[in-house]
Amino acid sequence: MDTLPRIFIGGVGRSGTTILYDAMRTHEQVYALPKEMRLLLDPDGLINLVDALTYRYSVIQAREAKYRFERLMKVYFTTPDQAPYRSYDFPAWLGGDYYWNRLDEFLAALVDAKYEARLNEIVYERPEGWVSSFFKNLKNPGYREKTAFLERKYVEVIKYFPDRQELIALARQFIDDLFLHAARQHGKQTWCEKTPHNHLNLDFLWELFPESAVILIKRDPRGVALSLLKQHWAPHDLEEVCLYLRNVYQRWFDVRSRVDVERRCFIEIKLEDLAEAQEDVLQQVMSRLGLSPVFINPPQIKPERVNYWRQEMAPSDIQLVNRLLGPYIERIGYTV
Repeated sequence: MDTLPRIFIGGVGRSGTTILYDAMRTHEQVYALPKEMRLLLDPDGLINLVDALTYRYSVIQAREAKYRFERLMKVYFTTPDQAPYRSYDFPAWLGGDYYWNRLDEFLAALVDAKYEARLNEIVYERPEGWVSSFFKNLKNPGYREKTAFLERKYVEVIKYFPDRQELIALARQFIDDLFLHAARQHGKQTWCEKTPHNHLNLDFLWELFPESAVILIKRDPRGVALSLLKQHWAPHDLEEVCLYLRNVYQRWFDVRSRVDVERRCFIEIKLEDLAEAQEDVLQQVMSRLGLSPVFINPPQIKPERVNYWRQEMAPSDIQLVNRLLGPYIERIGYTV
């Protein structure tokens, strides 16, 4: 693997992960991937595939995990006009034929054999709306409804990896090959990936890339809570938002208690500091990463955009957040 660090950005949603990522996008050496790549930590992603082929192995677990990962990579991430990953186009982002060939190579390394059979535990999926499509085709032979599913043609014998590190090495090389190929296509020397909850899976990310750097961006939880209230995917009641955040913060501190961040390249910054002194903060981060401090027109963020919660939140709402999240507010580095 190249000597420059691979970089992961994480943080609670609405804490500034996208702002930091957009700044990293303007660095002369770092390629910030187009979106949250999601293949590492999503439910059908690499984290569950690795577990299912190692210490959670069973014939069915392994086969289903491999199928779901393959469907994620070959269907969900390649049909940008359809749910559940609209606008995702991995082949366009990661090298076209290179993407398909490298994916097939990785998947083949997970399979010992395949055979024709029909087993009760296998679900042979039909595309969504296939019945209506069938009748529309009868009436109009030229009609074709777009579908997003992966047909199972064979039953596969998926390998068991008693040495988990053997599979980790395969996965590491696969991911790095894809991401680094994209970086080099853009004239960059290393890559950066952002998913808000990367920090909740530090153990897996550092197992996968032991020399990688993780940047955690934090924000006052009261500002996070108010911002979450405005998101369509988050709870719409402040108390429910606090309960949502309480679980996330507790998970973070549990992860941190068992991962030795002092031995790793782990950087914590506050969104408020980034807004107040962006150039200084970014240069400190680059110095820690061993990269040049050169950014080309990074996006700016004003402190008032970060701290608007102080004017917009009612005193009673602030008291509610303080009551429910007080210990976490202080542990993160803010004052109740």
